This record gives sequence, C-alpha cells and structure tokens, in this order.
Amino acid sequence: MKILFPGFLLLSLVPLSGQTAADAAGAKNALAPETREALVRLGGRMMIEGKAYIYDQQLADGIGPRLTGSANYEKAVAWSEAEFKQMGLSNVHTESWEIPATWEPKDLADARILEPHEQRLHLESEGWSPSTPPGGVRGNVFYLRDASPEGVKAAEAEIKGAIVLVDGESISGDKLRRFGRLFDGLRMIGDEGAKALILGIGATNNAPSMVGLTGFKGKLAGIPSGNLGQEDTLLLKRLLSAGPVEVEFSLKNQIRERVKVNNVVAEIPGRENNGEYVIVGAHLDSWNPGTGAEDNGTGSASVLAVAQAVKASRLIPRRTMRFILFGGEEEGLLGSLHYEKDHAGELDKCAGVFISDSGSEAPMGWYVFGRDDEAKALAPLAPVLGPLDADGTTNEGHFIFQTDEAPFLVEGVPSFVLWTPVDKYMLLHHKPSDTFDKVDHRDLNLGAAVMGITAYAFADDAKTLKHLNAKQVNDEFDALKVLEQFKDMKEHGIF
Repeated sequence: MKILFPGFLLLSLVPLSGQTAADAAGAKNALAPETREALVRLGGRMMIEGKAYIYDQQLADGIGPRLTGSANYEKAVAWSEAEFKQMGLSNVHTESWEIPATWEPKDLADARILEPHEQRLHLESEGWSPSTPPGGVRGNVFYLRDASPEGVKAAEAEIKGAIVLVDGESISGDKLRRFGRLFDGLRMIGDEGAKALILGIGATNNAPSMVGLTGFKGKLAGIPSGNLGQEDTLLLKRLLSAGPVEVEFSLKNQIRERVKVNNVVAEIPGRENNGEYVIVGAHLDSWNPGTGAEDNGTGSASVLAVAQAVKASRLIPRRTMRFILFGGEEEGLLGSLHYEKDHAGELDKCAGVFISDSGSEAPMGWYVFGRDDEAKALAPLAPVLGPLDADGTTNEGHFIFQTDEAPFLVEGVPSFVLWTPVDKYMLLHHKPSDTFDKVDHRDLNLGAAVMGITAYAFADDAKTLKHLNAKQVNDEFDALKVLEQFKDMKEHGIF
C-alpha cells in the first residue's frame, strides 16, 4: 500500500462510520438458494483448502522483495503468469507500461552522527533517491519545522548547504493536507540548495522505505534522501536544541531509465458473452527492506487464491472475473493508472473493482467510500459474510487515494477495498520487519475468502451498480472531505 507518511495519512481520515451491511440496507437475505450454495462452497474451499498462505510464502520467501522493474519483480511476474496458466485460466498475459526510472539500492545505507558525538544512525535510502557522491554527504543538520512551500521559502537561508531534517510535525497541519503541496515543499528543499534530505517518519528505528520527493511519477528525486528511524529522529531533535549537529551518510543506488514494467492479467470467462466483468486485483510490487509479505504479498496471494478456488470449484459466473496484479503501486499507483487509461473504452462494462492491500489481519468487510448503493448491494451477502465477522462496510476515507482502486474510483466505477484492522500492518509497513513470519494463516484465508465470495457474487448478479459521472464523483469526495485533496492531485498530474 502506498502510504506516503504515516503521520500525513492521519490528516485525510474521515471519522469512522462502520456498520454491518445488513443494518445499512435493512435488507433480509435476498440470495437465491443456488447463489448462496455456490458462495458457501467457494468460501468453504478457500477457508479449508485455500492457497493464499502458500502463495504468499512463495512470493516473500521464494522471490523476495519486488521493487518495481527489478529482476525480482520480473520473477514474480513470470511466476504468477505460470500459476494462472497452471490453474487453467483464460487469456493469461502481461500488459506493459513504462516507468521513467527504476531504483534499487546496491548496498545498505551507512549513516552516523559526527558531532557532538559519534553514533550510528538507523537510515534507509529513500525510494528513488540518487546515490550520494563518492564518500557520501556531510554537513550540519537543519530541522525544518514547516515543510510547506511557504515554510521552505521562509527558511531558504538555513536550508542552503545543510542536511535538512523533516519529520511528522513538519508535514502536519492544514497547509500540507494535500499530496501535491507536500511534494512541492519537499522538492523545493533541494531547489533551495540543501545538500541532502532526511525524512524522520519511522514508527521506530525499524526505518521504513518510501517515496516522498518524486511526485508519484516514478522519477528520480533531486537530492540524496534517506528515511530515519523514530528514535534517531527524536535524538537529533534533542541534540539540535542544545547546539549544532553534524551527520554524514552514504547511499549507493542503481538507476535505470525508461524501463518497461508488466501488469499480469488472467480471466475466468463469464457465461454471458456481453463484455461485462469484475476486477479482482492487488499490487505485485513491494519495497525492499523486508520481503513485502504483508504489503502486498497478502493481497497478491489473495488474488491468486480466489482465481484458483473459483476455477477448482467449477463455478462459472454471469460476468467475466478478471484477475490483475499491478506493478508500480508504491511509486504512485502507476500500474493501475496505466491500466485504467489503456482500458478506458471498456470501463462502462466493469461491474466492480475489488482490491486487497492492507495485510493479513482478520477482515471486517469492505470500504465503500461513501456510496450507499454499494453498501446496499453488499447487504444480501450478510448471511454468508456474517459468520466470518466480515459483513461490515465503512465510509472511512482512510485509504481512498492510497491503493489501486483509486484510478477506477475517480472515474466513477464501483470500487471496493478489503477492510481490515491495520494496527499490526502499520508497524510493518515498508519496513525491514515486513516478512512472512508476521502473516497469520487463518486470517489471511479469511480475507481471501471474503474477497472471493464478494467478487464472485457481484460477477454473478444480474443487477449492475451505476457508474458515477464527474459531478457525482466530486460530490462523493466532498462528502468524504477529500475533494480538495483530489483536486490537488489532479492539478499535479497524479490523476
């Protein structure tokens, strides 16, 4: 999941409005007996014989971290293609798009305090950071309290020639409630002559890896940048309150320009040849400090597990089920944005997009992002999802622009994200500790089963949810209090 900064994420939250789908619609069981039997059969297979846990281990332990465009990412593409073909799915293929640059660290970052005393720092290279010059960068630290464009401009004298430290407090407040302005401010730090940037946004010294300076475009950042653990960040701030602090760090990264990246696509054709389909998707790429077991091995494994279970159950839905593993999510939803644009002419045939990207905690239901018609459409599934404690819906705007449903959501396509708690997930997110030992077998199977039951039900339903026009999308985002953020992202070319 592409969460820019944990602190910044909290700025876009809308108060939780969770409810059960049955309560939301006041509906009784409206499933036809044959439909319910099919869903129970599918859910039972996924809980007892589901392969999500096996698939995730093959991705995380067998292939490892999957940075977009890397050799490991391409191994994951080939592996998932082969798995879809082995299942007997149809139309298995890749669809390529171009990323401006790929990025891979060649060595671990080396960072330390030099003055007022010598001490190692827990630092990871920022994603898509250039390498430091030979010998690294060395300089006095300047803590930038306000990373908005106005704050950067006001501090230009202190920024010039310094290694600038930005933390969660620097990017909080109304001035940085929008991604585009945040990127503008961070980019300006380099423009004002900083030697380097340190982002102190880790939850612990288990330092994360993220993209903060590239504008969600897959481009190389302007200055060397590193992510620092929380305890080290707090130490630097305490030392700065007493006097000057000098640090140095070295980054060695490998950059390749204009690289083709593949999404993986496979289908189970519907029994009605009308061109309608649902998308069951997740992102295949991950960050590199860990092995991407939770983010987003769990989601990719769930997509594969749903495909395997539907095919093995010999179920043929009314509409086609299209399974997609996207690349480039972590760099700005790049794979799903390209897919949406490449398939714009057929989006009117899409009956729903179902995305998993929040780890392996037990699911509670679905994010519906303010659409009451989606909650009502989910209500008949309560007798099947209820026993799994996953018949809830929420209008919380937590991940509204944070994962691969967003390119479809902004075009008015009915879009859903699996709703799970993220307490454990956020401790692992983008960090060295995102490894397979953290994945809960039972809860992952539950999430995959909920995804499969729901996506199959929508694929088989004779009814179709409406697609929203641009005004209705804006009204939806306005009600969720994210309209200004959406406009800002459009202005900055993210959507």
